Amino acid sequence: MQISEATNGAAIRISPVSPQNTELLASIVALGDRFRSKLGFLPPAVYQQAAEENRLLAAVAGPDLVGYALYGLPGRRIRLTHLCVDPSRRRGGVARLLVDEITRRHQDRLGIILRCRKDYGYEQMWLKLGFEPRDEVDGRGKNPKPLVVWWRDHGHADLFTDLEPTALLTVAMDCNVFADLHAANNRNGSQETQALGAEWLTGLVELVVLPELVAEIGKIPDQTDRRSQLRVSTTYKRPRSDRQLADQFVPQLIAAVREQMGITLPVKPNDLSDLRYVAEAGAAGVPYVVTRDDNFLRLSEAAQQVCNVRILRPSDVVLHLDELRRAQLYQPGRLLGTSYTTRAVAAGREQEQLIFLDKPGGERLNAFRSRLRELAAQPARWERQQIVDDQGQLFATYCHGGGQEQLQVPLLRVVDGHVLSETIARQILFLLRQHCRTVGAQVLRLTDPYLPATVRAAAQEDGFQPLGDDLIAFVLDKVADTKTVDEHAATLASQFGLELPRLQAPLPAAAASAVERAWWPLKITDAELPSFLVPIKPKYAYDLFGVPEGLVARSDQLGLSREHVYYRAARSSGERVPARILWYASTDRTLTLSSVIACSRFDATVVDGIPELHQRYQHLGVWNLADILKHCEGHDQARAIRFSDTEIFPNFVPLKRLKQLARHQSHTLNVQSVFKISSALFQAIYEEGRSAR
Repeated sequence: MQISEATNGAAIRISPVSPQNTELLASIVALGDRFRSKLGFLPPAVYQQAAEENRLLAAVAGPDLVGYALYGLPGRRIRLTHLCVDPSRRRGGVARLLVDEITRRHQDRLGIILRCRKDYGYEQMWLKLGFEPRDEVDGRGKNPKPLVVWWRDHGHADLFTDLEPTALLTVAMDCNVFADLHAANNRNGSQETQALGAEWLTGLVELVVLPELVAEIGKIPDQTDRRSQLRVSTTYKRPRSDRQLADQFVPQLIAAVREQMGITLPVKPNDLSDLRYVAEAGAAGVPYVVTRDDNFLRLSEAAQQVCNVRILRPSDVVLHLDELRRAQLYQPGRLLGTSYTTRAVAAGREQEQLIFLDKPGGERLNAFRSRLRELAAQPARWERQQIVDDQGQLFATYCHGGGQEQLQVPLLRVVDGHVLSETIARQILFLLRQHCRTVGAQVLRLTDPYLPATVRAAAQEDGFQPLGDDLIAFVLDKVADTKTVDEHAATLASQFGLELPRLQAPLPAAAASAVERAWWPLKITDAELPSFLVPIKPKYAYDLFGVPEGLVARSDQLGLSREHVYYRAARSSGERVPARILWYASTDRTLTLSSVIACSRFDATVVDGIPELHQRYQHLGVWNLADILKHCEGHDQARAIRFSDTEIFPNFVPLKRLKQLARHQSHTLNVQSVFKISSALFQAIYEEGRSAR
């Protein structure tokens, strides 16, 4: 908590808002609503959730609320959503106290980002608060105003070129939500929807129009309103929808609703329209439909089952923005049980790959054909791979080769507009990193001149750096201190004329985790990054990691999924993120492992009701709701551990050796529950595990 003396003598206290303090929460909501024309409307549930997650700060002078700050924690940065000070207290230093407290609480993160309309005239205020302008983008709505992207840096090495991920959360509107935003008259209950039009969502959420929405607008009786809404609808993106596939989805949805709810649709005139929204979204690869209609919302389970589409309220989109976006971008669960395979491109099959021609980007057919033949003519130099389904349909193609130090990728394409394009792109990038490690290459270089936007966005989120028209990433198979890593990376970067931010010890947890992700599989020994030993039963070790190999048949030709979730009892064992995990596979009635088998990056931990956790993380696949309920032994709540970029050790570290390593360092050991270990013990276990058998 910060305490400062205000100009009028009243002490100003800055502290997190307790979710139980309903009176203070109500005052904060009221203050935000007073200035929602500039701040953008937020539903009360968003304030409540922020309080529960310690992301809401209040500035209080005596009994009076004088300001508040509400922020999010996406990835490695802080996103400032609201900064609001009562007019009577402005120019009194309240805003600085709030922003400084955010920095104090999250100093290990890279910095604070916000968006603010240029015509508000707040430039001098943001500059005085330590922000600097980094970009200018178009705002939202019919008459978008320029938004300035402001950044307050925390002074850590930042290897990521984008301040925020470039991929948008794609959400299809139903007619009620669209009318809430654009109808001539204010509609009852429309306030919840107004949150979707807030300026701070610019660059984060993309609202789209489906054919069914256009059809419903065409039925509006009032000619003026109808024409107005039709004109506005043309300003939104309209994703391509496979009409034939949508037609097939409708009877499947009707059957699913009958089975799940005992209802035969349509019951009401609007029911077929609701089904059509879901079917068209599924056929277009749009993962979310937003509505305020309770009858529509009850179709959620059937929509998820048949079309992999989630039906959300407007407030749900704002509440779970970052998790929904992550679910859209990476859905390894959809690869499970499928017949996607990675196989070599057979000689003479270049004609089939012409589907990856980037015609919108200006690529010429003859030039692309010639390039494919050129790569095919050098099999000793280039290894060509493609991803196909059991019908032989192509979903991706890539090619790699090069010298000992550098792996070049002259071709990397994924099919455009497919629901799994982003997932497959991320999976391929990790496969390429793993291949670099195998062959000893320290540099992964994407040289495809027509690299798809989905791949480019995934690469930039993965820490790739621009080098002319190429993108490069370092793959540092090292376990070393900050100084050694910094010197090695600087030497490597100088070979390409790159200047990297210097790494200063000790690296805070968020900064260290970001560097280890960008330069995977690097481990920095003196970073302030906690490490945990996490026990896992052999059955679940196999479900998640395929360890031990050959237990039963698995369909994992695309490699181990980059991101997973594991469920445990809700009680806390001191888990903190970001961190590292060493997985200790125990022994059960079917199998004896009793060894440390793998290492992962620990990204998030969440406690909630089991159905809610399953809904939140089901895109990661592997476990269904029944599995989680069984694993958590009938408890109402569970703890989800989200982790990524797992390394399976070539040399498992058995319990006997684990005890020896701990004893050498006078370190206590517990393999029965989540247990924090020192950096030195982590290093000893990790180095032994990664050594060849």
